[in-house]
Amino acid sequence: MIPRGMLPYRSLPVERFEAYMDQLHDPPPSSADEDLKPPPASEVERGCLRRAEQRLLQRIPILLGSLGQRMPLLAQGDIGGFWRALRKTGRLVITLVHLAANFNHSLLGDYRSHLPNYQRKEAPA
Repeated sequence: MIPRGMLPYRSLPVERFEAYMDQLHDPPPSSADEDLKPPPASEVERGCLRRAEQRLLQRIPILLGSLGQRMPLLAQGDIGGFWRALRKTGRLVITLVHLAANFNHSLLGDYRSHLPNYQRKEAPA
């Protein structure tokens, strides 16, 4: 079972990824809110964040198909525009639940655990 608040199959909390992407692609209008910045990332976490961002970039066409008319038509590879439009739909945690419940998708991949009535098969002996 995937722990609550974590991205599926990533050792990265959803809120941390959301803060990272907001900082890169949707910075707050005022830089006076210094205490709203996420804490500095370790080298391992920076690698996880970069890989998650690259994976999200690859998944934009699939996610646009799933999220439908709530998302604008974007230029290919416009991760900033996609992220800002995605954040207008709500918090990332809610979007992940919507994608899993209605489309058997996740933000960064489609996993067997999202299929209806998925049962793990026993390994051959």
